[in-house]
Order: sequence, then structure tokens, then C-alpha cells
Amino acid sequence: MISKAFEIAEHVIIGIVRDEALAKLDKICREAIQPYDIRILNVTSYVDNVILKKLPDRTYEIVGIFGPYDVVLEGERKIDYIVVSDETLPRAVMINVLREKKGLNSLEIVLVPMIKDQYGRPISAHRFRTGELEA
Repeated sequence: MISKAFEIAEHVIIGIVRDEALAKLDKICREAIQPYDIRILNVTSYVDNVILKKLPDRTYEIVGIFGPYDVVLEGERKIDYIVVSDETLPRAVMINVLREKKGLNSLEIVLVPMIKDQYGRPISAHRFRTGELEA
């Protein structure tokens, strides 16, 4: 999804859930989720060493988020797109409803299909954390 965001936008805002917010979520294998600082380093490394090598004119910022609506509803940044998976599509639709109520522009929803395993099930971080899939 990050790659798709850089394909369509000159400036990309990447939201990473803060540790404090993760603690409140009902996530299975929460202890297997890397700390916020490590996740930032991993994303920064990927963007700097992979994405920006191909698209050096792009810029980005990483923001810590506490919930699904933080950055997209604040109205402080100009946002045109939201890149989502099949799993997060309903949340993007709700974001647009809430943005319209606040007088903000609707976001163009860009759907990136999830990669499936040989059985047609989505490959996800959750399945790696639970040991259902191996890296």
C-alpha cells in the first residue's frame, strides 16, 4: 500500500499506530508487534532505500496515530487520497462521511487488493504474528 501511495501522490503521509493506542486494541499476539520506534525505522528504511530510489521527487512524513481518524479528520493537511486494502475499505468510506460532515473534501479511495495465499486467504501481518504463516 505504501508503494501505491507514492505512485499516485507527490507527498505521502504515513500513519503508524502509537504504542499507547496499540495497548488499547484487542489485538491477538500484541506482544509480537514491534515497538513504535522500530516500526518507524523499518518504514523509513523501506521508503528511503526502495521507494525514493525509484521516485526521488516524492516526499513523505510519518505521523504517530492514536486512532483511525486522527490525521484524516484534523483538516490541517491537504489530503486527496486514502490508500486502503479490502479489510480497511469500510473505514475509508466512514472517513469520507465524517469528513463531509466537517466540511472537508472527500478523499479518493484507492483500493489495493490484498495478496492471497494458495488457498485464497489474505496474507497479513496478523497471520504472521499468530504463526499461521512464516516469513
